[in-house]
Amino acid sequence: MQNTTEMKAYQRSVNAARRCHECNEEALGRCPDCHMGFCQEHFPKQQHSPCAERQMKLAQTQVCYVCGTQVYPDQWSLSKTTHYVDQSNCHGCGRYICDDLHTQSKDEDVVIAREGLRGHRYQYINRYCDMCSPFKRVGGIRGLSRILVAVGTVAAGVFFYLHP
Repeated sequence: MQNTTEMKAYQRSVNAARRCHECNEEALGRCPDCHMGFCQEHFPKQQHSPCAERQMKLAQTQVCYVCGTQVYPDQWSLSKTTHYVDQSNCHGCGRYICDDLHTQSKDEDVVIAREGLRGHRYQYINRYCDMCSPFKRVGGIRGLSRILVAVGTVAAGVFFYLHP
């Protein structure tokens, strides 16, 4: 008797975990920002309440740092297992940049997340602005500064170790 009640409780927890947070349909992917499960219709940021409300509050600050036009971070699903995420910010310096004029180059990172027997493919679009594009191999301006700090720290450590 106890095994059947445990099995039913387990089935309810599995079924509840794979439901859309908005409409209670089958959840196909998890939002990278709020980590809730959503169906294909509610996966875009404008379609589910936690991220849509946050995006409405941040609409004044989500502007291209060069020209001042508003950018629209977005995510969408092409199929039940393929999801795209575009934050509309420079991967090197973290500032928002517009797609048309000031995105110098784009890359895609593909992350495959296993969820039960299913796998979901999340493709993150990484943009680089004019300043960070020459240094995109090291992670843009932030990556270059991290490398310079590490080299400077090692050089200072060697200098003070060898200095009498």
